[in-house]
Amino acid sequence: MDQAISPEIKRRRKRKMIVKVSMIVVIGVGVFSFLVNMFQPKIRGAEVNFGVVDEGAVEVSVYATGKVVPFAEEVITSPVSSKVLEVYKKSGDRVRKDEPLLQLDLETIRTEYETKKESLEMQLNKLDLQRKTIASDLAEMKMQVDIDEMMLKRTLVSLNNERYLDSIGASTREKVREAELNYTVKQMQLEQLKRKYENKKSTSRSEIRSLELDYKIAKRNMDLLFKTLGEAQVMAPRSATLTWINDQVGASVSQGSNLAILSDLSSFKVEGEIADSYADKITAGNRVNVVIGGEKLSGTVGNVTPSVNNGVIKFVVFLDDQGNTRLRSGLKVDVHVTHAMKDETLRLPTGAYYMGRGDYDLWVVNGGRVEKRKVMLGESGFEYVEVLQGLTGGEKVIISDMGRYRDKEVLYVR
Repeated sequence: MDQAISPEIKRRRKRKMIVKVSMIVVIGVGVFSFLVNMFQPKIRGAEVNFGVVDEGAVEVSVYATGKVVPFAEEVITSPVSSKVLEVYKKSGDRVRKDEPLLQLDLETIRTEYETKKESLEMQLNKLDLQRKTIASDLAEMKMQVDIDEMMLKRTLVSLNNERYLDSIGASTREKVREAELNYTVKQMQLEQLKRKYENKKSTSRSEIRSLELDYKIAKRNMDLLFKTLGEAQVMAPRSATLTWINDQVGASVSQGSNLAILSDLSSFKVEGEIADSYADKITAGNRVNVVIGGEKLSGTVGNVTPSVNNGVIKFVVFLDDQGNTRLRSGLKVDVHVTHAMKDETLRLPTGAYYMGRGDYDLWVVNGGRVEKRKVMLGESGFEYVEVLQGLTGGEKVIISDMGRYRDKEVLYVR
């Protein structure tokens, strides 16, 4: 016969059952919460960058590419067509002013110089001879003018005598007319001789000037050849680093071809390029931010090339810190040219999300999660983007590229 279960035992069994059920419920809720949490879309806060919306100035800029080049660079060219005889330096050497770099073969030029020198001496002798000949001819003509003037005076005396004799009846009218005609002829001959003399002086001066000009041109050409002979040994025009030299001994070089390039590697500038559609935004004096890795260098636009080549315009940036240790010749850099300023506007730090003025889906922090929101952005600068609509001051926004989450609306931040 079964015994009745005591109330105490029933209470203990009931308590055990309640505990078991409670544990099962707690474990179930935990598992459920864990599974829900596991399948919710999340993002690690350390994997993205955040920016805070604030109010301030936006330096509106355009992006260009650039290359670092030496601030001062000099190209040494060949004065004539020749060939390389000797090379004294190599690329990368530090050279001093007037230090020899290479030697050219100028034997042909030397022979031409000697020929021109002899020709110049002949021209000088010809000029001196012509001067003496002209001076002699002019002196002879001047003497003839003086003689004819005296003869004219003598003819005038004879005419006056005939007139006097005719007045006292000792001569005739025919003799008087003959004397008058003789005087007129002598007078015309004198005038003609004087004109010839003046013309001779004028043409002689022109002839001498022409010969002198020919002599000066020949002398200048000879001096140029002499200078060229002096340039046979190519010298460094100033102290600098030899970045390139034609070291091919025996190689032929044409006139004007490069022999060496000297660069001052202690200071640099940036040569920038940008599409010609932005030409109106690139002017001399614009402030510039040059980005090298994570470092920003400021500068100013110098000269802008007025011509367009393949749809690109070029300009030069003069850096405030021309000797920065990050600068290297040939280094590619990003260039941001500021062309306008907007004061007291809502702004957001720039980032990979910005592709130009327009509407964007940005992720805004709301507690422990981020929510996608439609935002309108305006102009941008090197550091900030103008916010037109959709955000307020103090809001925190993800400024990293979030393209892989374009199909989500909410993400939880871990």
